[in-house]
Amino acid sequence: MDIKESAGYLALLTKGLERLYQGHTLRSRPWKTPGDAESGARPSTNPLCSLLTFSDFNAEAVKNKAQSVREVFARQLMQVHGLSGEKAAALVDRYSTPASLLAAYDACATPKEQEMLLSSIKCGRLQRNLGPALSRTLYQLYCSHSPLT
Repeated sequence: MDIKESAGYLALLTKGLERLYQGHTLRSRPWKTPGDAESGARPSTNPLCSLLTFSDFNAEAVKNKAQSVREVFARQLMQVHGLSGEKAAALVDRYSTPASLLAAYDACATPKEQEMLLSSIKCGRLQRNLGPALSRTLYQLYCSHSPLT
């Protein structure tokens, strides 16, 4: 990208931000504080809009920050086709690490019980079961000693 393209991009970005926040009162807030109570409470001609401070935004955007085993496990689970963030969250609420999941598989009496171990975990807003297909897939992923096909 040359300097003219960069300048053009920044000009378009600036205009887009102007349109997006026109008529809003912007204020900064520290990371991990609740949003404004006023912003959704009642209509306003000049709604408040809380944004992170630049230093908080930068700190949270760091790609190499330390992650817990739980976070890495959840990301790993979300790589499975059909396993959404809500489903991964429900799984790590029950089994926070791969080791705890493997221990639960080991405690099962039969391979069929292992396959269905996760099927009745409630997921998401509607609290639906994870289901037998995903339960079987995860069982095969974590308990198979041969290559997956």
